[in-house]
Amino acid sequence: MSDTNIDTRYVETVETHPMIGFLVLGMMGFLVYLSITIPGGIPQRILAFIILMLGFIYANFMKMQITITSTSLTVGFGIIKHRINLNNIESIKVHRSPWYWYGGYGIRFGWDRSIGFIQNYRTGILVKPRAGWKLFFSTNHPEEVVAIIKDYTNLET
Repeated sequence: MSDTNIDTRYVETVETHPMIGFLVLGMMGFLVYLSITIPGGIPQRILAFIILMLGFIYANFMKMQITITSTSLTVGFGIIKHRINLNNIESIKVHRSPWYWYGGYGIRFGWDRSIGFIQNYRTGILVKPRAGWKLFFSTNHPEEVVAIIKDYTNLET
């Protein structure tokens, strides 16, 4: 079922930190440098493949999208998304996860059997479904997102 026929209530795009882009560009530059300085170099096809893969990974993870419709919450990076039906949510709260809980940026698995969609380590949201894995995700407006979801699910405040 697609979201095109369901009215969208909230959409947020959380941008990655600019240093991640500099890191990826630095890795690409370093690979080119190695291909020039190493005797025999890195074969051009392998170098091109590695650079294309780094570019694809960066393009996929540079923005995280949060979408709330009248029936579901969807969080994802590019083509990788996680969807929870609103009627499956048991609890939701604003949560500040310590950096070591997920251990980095992107899609991570937490120590408490949760999936994390991490763009920054500011305050995020922890969603506990009735069935399935818990979901933690970064957002710039955690109180607003929690209020919208609680409004649709009639969860206790």
